[in-house]
Amino acid sequence: MTTTLGYAIIAVSLLAAAYSLWTAWRDQAMQVPHLVALGVLEVLLVTQAVVGFLKLSGGEGPHSSATFVGYLLAILLIPPAGAGWGLLERSRYGPGVIVVACLAVAIMIVRMNQIWTGTHA
Repeated sequence: MTTTLGYAIIAVSLLAAAYSLWTAWRDQAMQVPHLVALGVLEVLLVTQAVVGFLKLSGGEGPHSSATFVGYLLAILLIPPAGAGWGLLERSRYGPGVIVVACLAVAIMIVRMNQIWTGTHA
């Protein structure tokens, strides 16, 4: 796992969550910038998955990699699910779903870093 890429994912995720929270607070539905932010986040997550699998195949990473691989694959589903749900919910709760999805991604990246380094929290 690359620390720099992890920090970039966390930053994009938190910025998207903040923007979505602002939109929800203003009682607006999801808009195109939300989809763009989730698309950027998904590209970063796919890059993280590729890097993670390459490093695991090279012998790096945690000794028991099953949990890490589970996180690596599951996190890829969150932005598309948030985008779909946000599009279906045409009230301020659509951006609210994106807030939750983006916060979940940030938390999962922190946990993946802990698994990768062997830190138990």
